[in-house]
Amino acid sequence: MDIKTFGYLYYKTRGFSRDDIIKHAEISHEEYTLYEQTLSTVFDQISEDRTQADKIGNDFVRLTRYIYEKQSDQELKIPRPDAIKARSGELVPLPAIGKTPTPSMSLQEAISNRRSLRKYSDTAITQDELSFLLWSCSWARDFKSNDKIEITLRNVPSAGARHPLETYLYIRRVQGLKSGLYYYHPIKHCLVLMDASPEKEAEIFEGCFRQEMAATSAVTFIWSAVPYRTIWRYGQRAYRYLYLDAGHAAQNLHLAAESINGGACMIGAYLDELMNDALGLDGIDEYVIYIATVGKK
Repeated sequence: MDIKTFGYLYYKTRGFSRDDIIKHAEISHEEYTLYEQTLSTVFDQISEDRTQADKIGNDFVRLTRYIYEKQSDQELKIPRPDAIKARSGELVPLPAIGKTPTPSMSLQEAISNRRSLRKYSDTAITQDELSFLLWSCSWARDFKSNDKIEITLRNVPSAGARHPLETYLYIRRVQGLKSGLYYYHPIKHCLVLMDASPEKEAEIFEGCFRQEMAATSAVTFIWSAVPYRTIWRYGQRAYRYLYLDAGHAAQNLHLAAESINGGACMIGAYLDELMNDALGLDGIDEYVIYIATVGKK
């Protein structure tokens, strides 16, 4: 789904007139006619789902209470999922953990000074600084694997050490690295180049609803969730933990960015379908859960 299709459906399901849909969705009269002809089934499904969507929050909290809990797949001896998804592509090394300079700012200062930063200078982030940022929120300091369980241990908490988050970066200004979409490997502490095409930058900007900070950041962090990694142990209650885990990682990144004379802005408003497509995710077994732009002040 691209942003024009989203706009048409968004305003259409809210009862906007033809002219208002064309105006607000920024589509042509011809595009409107095409959508009317091809998206009627999608529109009907969204309209039908809206009744359920109106109360999904209450149902989510109620039905993930422990009173509804069943045996987990772990308890049923179903084979454990991998802690890291297999990736392929050009490997890009990063400065080794432990050899990067330590920021001089105290934790108290970082907490006190932390603000959402939406405007960034043109100053690039160094590879040492990027390595430090990843260390703070995504790096795996330990990896344990056997037939029964596989886990990573990191600098952020996670329910049962399941760590269901994967980290992707859209890099725009990092010294010595070309612009593009990368995957961060938390065990090898390296990047995997996924896509260096100029179109990918525009796609991610659109997926972030064209918010200015997504077009000007030095780096945009994109976290995805692999839900079964946590569901395997906790069943449906795992969905509560996914979002808690994302918050833990984001706050560490916020403070780390502050400590390098930078800042971050967390983005929860994004077009799910477009962001998942941009990363090649199916939106079910893995999907985007949180985004953060980072840059220098």
